[in-house]
Amino acid sequence: MSPAAMASAVRALGFERVELGYFTRDTELPEWERSLAAEGLSAPSLHAFCPMPLEMPQLGPEVFSLASPERAEREAALRAMLRSLDCAVRFGASAIVCHGGRVTLREPGMLFGSRPYRSRLSEAFRALGRPDPALVAHERELRESAAGRWMDALSFSLDVLLPRFEAVGVTLAFENLPGLEAFPDPAECAFLRRRFPSPSLGAWYDIGHGERKRRVGDWPVQETLDLTLPFTVGMHIHDVRGAEEDHRAPGEGSVDFQALAPLFSVPERHRVFEPSPAVPTEALRRGLALMTDLFGKGA
Repeated sequence: MSPAAMASAVRALGFERVELGYFTRDTELPEWERSLAAEGLSAPSLHAFCPMPLEMPQLGPEVFSLASPERAEREAALRAMLRSLDCAVRFGASAIVCHGGRVTLREPGMLFGSRPYRSRLSEAFRALGRPDPALVAHERELRESAAGRWMDALSFSLDVLLPRFEAVGVTLAFENLPGLEAFPDPAECAFLRRRFPSPSLGAWYDIGHGERKRRVGDWPVQETLDLTLPFTVGMHIHDVRGAEEDHRAPGEGSVDFQALAPLFSVPERHRVFEPSPAVPTEALRRGLALMTDLFGKGA
């Protein structure tokens, strides 16, 4: 679908703003400018990396990580983020949403050394229908022992980026992601905010991701909000159906949106619907009506 067609569809659904995403090509930016103006829309936030990096080996928001311990990848992420910052200035966006990366877990081997480990929290949840506390504790220990390298690497990136973001009044906001390996987690976000007390460093709360993390025992929603809400600049709004099927329209799943009222209490906080492409148009309309009923037109 072309930018013009997408902008027209967004306006027809009753939305007034869009978030330019990580599938946006640099060749599409002029058409996006024309289309947003024609439909009376604005783009107050971008999802990194936007536009897509020139050297991008694959599609997706985690193709490069600002927190990668590998210098070459981290430098590629820095180049891509600075292009995203230029794009934010071009469109008048005040926030860039970013995936921080994934910590590589390892566990002790049978005899000596260590071996790669992937989180099994989702697998346990599907098998038991509830979190496995012993597994949660084990995996949290593995993660805490591994995360230092990612924290150091992201700090190097922020040393470079934050002065640039501050100069143009844009916030770099790290999104909470599903999966225990996701970096930074809420405690790490709070630590980074203390280390870099800059208005250009923030958090982005993804409602569906937060619900998925809660269900498998990774991070409670309230604890996440307690740690990050003071510097949360925006949210992605979607529901979760079944075990972990997220990116549904509000009302298609079981998220308790009313319990998230503190998220919606700040009018300036960005509020972005983030449905799956498979969500029908009418489900989006119903979801928008539901959020409007709960939190007013600003939702």
